Amino acid sequence: MTQTPPEEHSPATDTRHRGGSRRFITLRSPGGHGFLVLITATILVGGLIAAAVVFALTGGRWFIVATPSMGTSAPVASLVLTTRDGMSQLRAGDVITFHPPTAPEEVYTHRIQALDPDGTMHTQGDINGAADPWVLHPNDVIGRSILLPGLGWLVKAIPILLIGVALLWILTRLYTPQRWRPSLRITGLTLVIAIAAYILKPFVAIRVLATGPTDHGATAAVVSTGLLPIRVHTTGGSHVDLVSGAVGELSIPSLTGSGHYQLASTLHLSPIGWILIGLACSLPLLWCLIIGLPPTPDNGKNAKTST
Repeated sequence: MTQTPPEEHSPATDTRHRGGSRRFITLRSPGGHGFLVLITATILVGGLIAAAVVFALTGGRWFIVATPSMGTSAPVASLVLTTRDGMSQLRAGDVITFHPPTAPEEVYTHRIQALDPDGTMHTQGDINGAADPWVLHPNDVIGRSILLPGLGWLVKAIPILLIGVALLWILTRLYTPQRWRPSLRITGLTLVIAIAAYILKPFVAIRVLATGPTDHGATAAVVSTGLLPIRVHTTGGSHVDLVSGAVGELSIPSLTGSGHYQLASTLHLSPIGWILIGLACSLPLLWCLIIGLPPTPDNGKNAKTST
């Protein structure tokens, strides 16, 4: 008796005709999407670390802006990359990072306002009302600055995210059944991001730059130090719409008995902005609906059959 070897089929799909019906057998690897996400995140983080090491080895340095003096050019938490390239061609209008002579342990990033024939420089922050009270010498300058608004928040968040994701992966690996892991990890990742946002508060924030009295109350100059567009207003007074790093002035019609006043800020987005925010908040749900969760084994089987 001659035996015919079984036909080879693709491991993904097996289609057979039996009694006029067609049966599809689809095999999928459990945890495939989660593994892909882990590999992608590892590659991205490794690439960033490698780029940072190369940048440092070539003489570059990086800083995160802590004050709003550079306005919209470098709002609070902008990432500043400095390089020594082109130092001999510095001109008025260039942004540099330096140690001020009056406080050599501090680091400032301001714009050059003027250069003297002897090579000394005068600087000023974009929203500051006066030039800096010092004269810079070339040896005070760390380097020419490249400004990356908003990326400093991501740099600050990376340690929180890495610790949170590592704990989430370990705990779900050790203490949860395999069939629950995908949903728990998606939910947990959302929680980790929310915790990072709560700790850093990157989205909405304001800082009062100056106040002054008027005949009927006061005025206040404020700057937005968060990432998102906002509307700042006072009770019974004016309001001003600000983007990150922008400065506005408010009129305050009356003060409290102790001479205080209150400011409030709310998100002020366009319809497209609200749609984008909604999509960002819906990413975990969209992941489940569009990409789907990987199937889990059932009694040693990892096949899903439909007729």
